[in-house]
Amino acid sequence: MAKKGKKHGRRLAPRIVKRNGNRIRFVGKVNADAHYQFMWCLYDSLRRGYEDVVLDFSACKSAFPDGMIPLLSSADALRRDRIDVSLQLPERPELERLFLNTNWAHILDPKRFRKSETEHDRHLAAQRFRDFDEQQQLVNAFVNVVMRNMTLDRSVIAGLEWSVNEITDNVLNHAECEEGGIVQVSTFREARKVAFGVADSGKGILSSLREGHPSLQTDAQAIDEAMKAGITRNPDVGQGNGIAGALNIATMSKGMFSITSGQAQILVRIDSNTGSPDSRVFKRSPWQRLQGTVVYAEIGLDTQFHLSEALGFAGELHQPDIIELLYETETGDAVVLKMRDESTGFGSRAAGQHLRTKCVNLLNAEPTKPLLLDWTGVPLVSSSFADELVGKLFVTLGPLAFSARVRNLGMDAVVGGLVDKAILQRVGQVANGTVVQGDVL
Repeated sequence: MAKKGKKHGRRLAPRIVKRNGNRIRFVGKVNADAHYQFMWCLYDSLRRGYEDVVLDFSACKSAFPDGMIPLLSSADALRRDRIDVSLQLPERPELERLFLNTNWAHILDPKRFRKSETEHDRHLAAQRFRDFDEQQQLVNAFVNVVMRNMTLDRSVIAGLEWSVNEITDNVLNHAECEEGGIVQVSTFREARKVAFGVADSGKGILSSLREGHPSLQTDAQAIDEAMKAGITRNPDVGQGNGIAGALNIATMSKGMFSITSGQAQILVRIDSNTGSPDSRVFKRSPWQRLQGTVVYAEIGLDTQFHLSEALGFAGELHQPDIIELLYETETGDAVVLKMRDESTGFGSRAAGQHLRTKCVNLLNAEPTKPLLLDWTGVPLVSSSFADELVGKLFVTLGPLAFSARVRNLGMDAVVGGLVDKAILQRVGQVANGTVVQGDVL
């Protein structure tokens, strides 16, 4: 558990949310302070008798997930209370596209804006999950996005998967929210970190934990207890290790972890001076309370840790991860990537680059096992895709390692010809010194 810090009030922030009648206007940068100011404006609007609100982002200059995700769950709570919510998109074209492509527009105003089906290379748009099948699909999609963008240690992949899986599982088991939960993921290749937010508009942590711990009085007490291992409302539906484990994973990776519920937020990050976790408590007024719970975390990707260490187990813990469950063969003697199941497409160099990164992660995760590239059902690829995926993978691994560890299966003759040509061209470049073996290029 992170050490306790002093209780802090929310610092005075520039006014980024303003009210005009039932119109709540977001100006400037919509960040983590936005929801505090939004709830003040909303309270003022509702006490004046308005039964609908307009969320006006027309003057918004920028928007970030830590500011938007709480707004998404609050919109759910308002509609449940029969308050109509409508959205005015930002005037800036790039921000308008962001609201549409991230599904912020759809979740805030589902009557006017359709769900975006656009798949992003580096991010997972905000998505709802209402049952365990949808939850598992989102967890798998999240790990897939990360594995296609950055090479990272298998322990980090397992930690990312475990964290998102446990936090989303908590929503389904404890929130009692008919709308389900909302999850959004962002990857930052240059900064070498992954950020995710999980939100719901359900009963909140205090109401949930009080069922098993009736002495809890405040939201801050309840959040603090939820961050401890073994604390749960009901052992029959969970052991209470999800939030505590995810917190440890975030801090061990030198990231950050925050929980907001009701009238409190606890934020834990690594103190730059001491290198130890520092915990801060922020209080909200009754008129600023968040209906439900928002968990927001950043996990660093340049550290190594065993999942058993983060979860507080002595010795090595065998926890089947996504690589073992989805990519290993039934006999366990190889990992297989079924190309037709990949969503990147086969016509661009960028798609080939993302799949090559994923192949490197699979090879690194199982260094003693071959990687089987199953091309069954793929009738055609572009030359640039073949070069970016297979040609450059050949250069990265070198001829001997590539021949020993990468095998192509189920190739159409045309696809096989394009892949062979890509490899031969790279062989020539290595031979004449144009490129150096081991280069990622």
